[in-house]
Amino acid sequence: MPIIGKTKNHLVIKIPLLTERYNPYMDESVGMMPNIVAVISGRDMGFCYRIDMSYKRKDDQWTDFFFKWFGEQDEFEKLCAGLGFDTVYSAGYNHNLIMG
Repeated sequence: MPIIGKTKNHLVIKIPLLTERYNPYMDESVGMMPNIVAVISGRDMGFCYRIDMSYKRKDDQWTDFFFKWFGEQDEFEKLCAGLGFDTVYSAGYNHNLIMG
């Protein structure tokens, strides 16, 4: 199946679970990192891409949601734990990675 496809009833999007950490100052790969992070920010919950900031010696950040969760927070937390995703609890629109 291609990266984006569909079945009879579903849109299917393949997203890599890992991505490369890259140091642009040294022009080299410095390993792999999780590509997806779960974010809980007030009533907003969902999945975001992780942004590598290690080359600046900063905590990783994340993008805006690429998938929003509209269920209950405890259900989302259980889903994320089952999938093995890091979960960030954010107070507002703060894109610094704070593990919870």
